[in-house]
Amino acid sequence: MRVLVTAGGTSERIDDVRGITNFSTGRLGSLIADAYAEKENSDVTYIHGKTAILPKNQNIKKIEIESVDDLLNSLETCLKQTNFDIVVHSMAVSDYYLAGTASQDQVVASLAKASQANLVATDIQLQEALETSFKNASESAGKMSSDLGTVYMQLKQTPKVIGRIKALQPATTLVGFKLLVDVPESELISVATRLMAKNSCDYVLANDKTRISGDQHVGLLLTKDGTYTYFETKRDIAQGIVKETTQGRES
Repeated sequence: MRVLVTAGGTSERIDDVRGITNFSTGRLGSLIADAYAEKENSDVTYIHGKTAILPKNQNIKKIEIESVDDLLNSLETCLKQTNFDIVVHSMAVSDYYLAGTASQDQVVASLAKASQANLVATDIQLQEALETSFKNASESAGKMSSDLGTVYMQLKQTPKVIGRIKALQPATTLVGFKLLVDVPESELISVATRLMAKNSCDYVLANDKTRISGDQHVGLLLTKDGTYTYFETKRDIAQGIVKETTQGRES
């Protein structure tokens, strides 16, 4: 049985020494990977962020990534080289990457130039002026000066990684994850159900950040028929996902 687990968080670079990341520790993902590795004749691959907690089982193949691009490249390489029975995509993937930075002076100068060229600059012209200032700033390498009083950052949406999994391996059993913050359980289930349908997931683990503290971790494992199983700890979630996805499966 071949299993691929993604865990931890991605990080998008601001410059050579700074980055934008999230608070994911990869703890749950590491427990899931270890739980699969306990199964007889299992072969587990673990794609993880640089600061993610690693599984304890030494037989698990580990692949470290940093950015969303790194994740996509590693994920696609794995899926093209190996047929996985199960993919558990628990990684917290950055929604945005840094397209460019600009100082306040650069932004003001670009907008002033656009306004001088046109007495009434259109939204499109102003946007083009901003794009120019960000593009010029993003071309500089090294470390951004810490003397700048105000820095503007241009963030653009990253590709949706989960959508690539079934496109590359339609037959794999896919477990997706959805994290929201302080929402009614009905909304959490509704959003997770839409994620499942959009990305052809077989299961989705729906959880709320306000109900996660240490190893206490309330999660709902949704299935395609609309039913779900309720868990209260990370270890229970890991064992539950493994049990649900391996029932009736040959080792």
